[in-house]
This record gives sequence, structure tokens and C-alpha cells, in this order.
Amino acid sequence: MSKPKILIIGGGIGGLSCATALAETGKFDISLFESNIVGGQASSKKSDLCNTEISWRIVGASYNNFNKLLKDIGVDDNLYMTNKDDACIDVGYFSPDSTYSMIKAITKICGYKQINKILEICFLSKSRAVNSYHDIVASEYLDCSLMNIILGPYFGLEPTKITLSAYYKNLFGVNAKKHYGKKIRITKYPTNDAIFEPWKKYLEEKGVSIHEHHKMNTILTDTNGKISGVVVNNVEYKADEIVFACSVKPLINIFNNNIHLRNSTIYNKLNVLKTGQQFYISVNFYWKKPILHKKKCHVFTYTDGWMPIILSRFINTDYVKKNCDKNIKEVWNIGLADYLVGNYVKKFTSQCSFEELVYEIKMNIINSPHFKEYFDFENYSWDDYFFDYEFDDRYYKKLPNTEKFSINKNIEQNLLKNHEPELGNNIFFSAYYVQNSVGGASMETSSEIGLTTANEICKKYDYKNKRKPMLKDNISIYTFFLPFVILDNILYKLKLNPITDYVNPIILIILYIVFLIIIVALIIAFIVKKFNSKR
Repeated sequence: MSKPKILIIGGGIGGLSCATALAETGKFDISLFESNIVGGQASSKKSDLCNTEISWRIVGASYNNFNKLLKDIGVDDNLYMTNKDDACIDVGYFSPDSTYSMIKAITKICGYKQINKILEICFLSKSRAVNSYHDIVASEYLDCSLMNIILGPYFGLEPTKITLSAYYKNLFGVNAKKHYGKKIRITKYPTNDAIFEPWKKYLEEKGVSIHEHHKMNTILTDTNGKISGVVVNNVEYKADEIVFACSVKPLINIFNNNIHLRNSTIYNKLNVLKTGQQFYISVNFYWKKPILHKKKCHVFTYTDGWMPIILSRFINTDYVKKNCDKNIKEVWNIGLADYLVGNYVKKFTSQCSFEELVYEIKMNIINSPHFKEYFDFENYSWDDYFFDYEFDDRYYKKLPNTEKFSINKNIEQNLLKNHEPELGNNIFFSAYYVQNSVGGASMETSSEIGLTTANEICKKYDYKNKRKPMLKDNISIYTFFLPFVILDNILYKLKLNPITDYVNPIILIILYIVFLIIIVALIIAFIVKKFNSKR
């Protein structure tokens, strides 16, 4: 009996994760097509000056699905653990993986008024938290510059548009059980070398046929509007199951050229999802002097301007010494999102030239209180430190460049399902615009989506799947507040407002603590009385 034939269109993390789970069953004939190189948008261009990559990239501690994939394909040694002090901002020490540090920083910057709003999630059932706030923009509700950093650089979202529901969902995800404790990891080498080439080899050894630089030209449909096949590099392919793991814009363009697909509900949703794209640009700065090598942190940002998140690459390795121009002593990768006006160039990043982007970063480094810890501008000039810069221009020759996806207002309701029978019972989706439990668009999101798609296909054929997705369902934050959560779940089902609409959450916490103290005191008193009565 021949194996069911699977076509996966797109070789990003969603497509690779799907292919991995399916290949490990040994039950499918899998072909994967990628228009560029394996890794898709998660891959990155290698720089000319340092043979490194021009892309900001970390692997979060709560990336359970992605971390397990990395372990199983044998690339754990290609990443290194960060220390607990590796993330800093200029307003005082802050680590996104430390709850105490986060609360302390939020209190310092945002004030207790905002703490009330942030604490409200503790009293909400998950159903209400992730389903009832699609129309509320999180940054307007939370109204705090630090929350913009948490929502933006550290959650990978677009803080001026991200909804409160997506923010809540992301909190459930980031606080979930962590595969590597409380530590984030960073690739020792360019991501293509550290992750994607070994991943490609792993899949090929499992029998997956991988075709790079193979672009989908057309989607074929029958008279009923069902998808019957695809054309890739001008060659027609048909299969038992077709998985679309490609980006949203090229998919829309192909749908637009087919009258059946253009009249589908999926097409309408894709056009809404297109608005979730946010401008994003990445630049490498190269330094003549080691700046952060002996400092306590090397992943940091600050709270104003474009709030760039800066990663000092390969800080714990000798990669720079072996692979860079001899004048380069340190490499910074700087990620810039387009949601705030710059401090010195009063524009959004998408409105700037490359030179203006570099000037804004330079002036922030020179003038920000945070960077005074790292530079001695009293004794050295900018030119004494700075060597050169490079942008990732794979996808453009002029601005704007590649985009990131953010679950903005009105987008959650339009996220696709992994399985979409409207286009045919054999049509699946495995990309960032598919429903997930993570609440954002990240490497972990893509892994979860890919593994969920594979699981749907395995269930269809009644094949055993050893790599089922680990969904983000953090119940640990409910341990202390469980009675309130149960109450809110009842109120939610009755379509009533949460209790925090009527009582300040801090007052609720105080009353609850007093109640618990009384209960504990009564229990102790009862035990003591029983003990004395037996004497």
C-alpha cells in the first residue's frame, strides 16, 4: 500500500515542524517546497563583514515545542544558555523571565494604578481573558511605557495595536512550564548554520524531499472551487493532503488570480489578516572595542524612542575572533519596530532612510543613561568605538523590508483553522496566521501551529503521532486565586461582568489574604485544641 502523499508549501518553522511530526511517523510521502531557503522568514542573511546573521533572534525559555524540536534534531549544542541577568533596560534592572523583577519594574515605572489593571488577569477565568477583549487595545488600557516594551520587544507584538485578549493569551504562554527553566537561549552561530541546515538534514534522513528556491506559481481548483493541486516552478503537483505554510501576502496574490478562491471565506479572512503585518527592520552594528563582553547583560533595550531591542551576538563564544573582520571586536544586532516616533529623527522607521535609522540609534546610544555604563565618551569618540553597519536587504533594495505579524484589533476572529474544509477536505494551513494558544507570532507559535496541523493529518488517517503539540495552558497563575477564577468562570457563563469591575483587585487581594490567615488560624486552633484534649 502506497503512503499518503503530503505537499507542504513553505519551509519556515511552521512547515518544518509539520514535516517533522509527519516524517517521524514513517507513514507519509512528504515533499516540502520553499521559495527561498529552509527557515523562511526565520532564516537570515549572512553579513559580509562577520559571516554572522543580520537578525535579532532568541529562543525563549517557555518555547516548549520549539525547544523540544531543537533537542530532538540534535542542535542543542549550537545554542548557549544566557544568565539570569542577561536582560536589562535603562530604568533599572528588569528581566522578562523574573516575575518579581517584572512587578518591581512595573511598579516603579507605571505606578500602582496600572498594577491594578495588570493584576486583573489573576481574577479572570481563562475563557473570559482570551475571548472577551478583542476590541480593547492593550497599550491604551495599560498606558505604560514599560508595558510597551513587554508587549513589543519581549513578546514580539505590536504594542500600539495588540489587543488585550492577545496580551492575556501571551501571558498564559510566557508563564507556562518552561522547558529550560528560566533561561533564554541564543544561537552560537548564524541561525541557518545552527538550526536550519541541521533540521533540513534531519528531515531528509527521514525521507522528506526538500526543494529550496521553489516558488508556488498557481493553485489549481476544480469546478466546485475545491483545491486540486498546485503549480510550483511551473510544474504541476497533486497530493492526498496539501499544507499551506507560506506567508500571507503571496497566498493572497495567488487567491486573487483564481475566481473560485477569490469568492471564498478564506480569501476574505486572509485580506483582514494582511493588516496584521507590522514593519520591522534589523541592523548589525560592528564595534572596534569589546563593549559588553565582561558586562552582566547583553540583551537590553530602553523605554523611549523606537525602543530597539539589542542583542550582543556570540558574546560567550570565540565566533567573532574566528569569523569577523580583524578590526571587529563585538557584534550587536538591533531590531527596530515601527510603532513610535524616534527621539532624534522624528519619523516612524518605515519613513526613514538607512542613514536616518543609523543616526537615531547612534544618538540614543550617546545620550541614553543606560549606555553610559558601557561607553566612555569622555575619553573616546564615537569613531573610536564604531566600525560599520549592515542591514538585511534580502527582501528589499529600499525600505520597507520584511514584516512581522501581530494579532491586532479585529484579527483574532479571522485567524484560520489548521484544517479548512471549505477549500477541500485535504487542505490544511500551518503558518503564523493560524489559531494558536501562544497569543502572538513567534518561533514557538509557528512550532505549535505546525505540530497541530500534523496532528490533524495523523488523526485523519488514524496514525499514531508521538509529537503532539504542547499547548500553552498555564494554570499555575491560578493557584493562589483559584476561588476567584471559579467564580469568574460562573459569571462569564452567565454573561456577567468580572468581579474586578466592582472591587479594586488590590483590595480583593488584601481581603483574600486576611481570609486565608483567619482560615489558617482556625485550623491551627482546632489542631491545638484536639492535641490538648488528648493529653
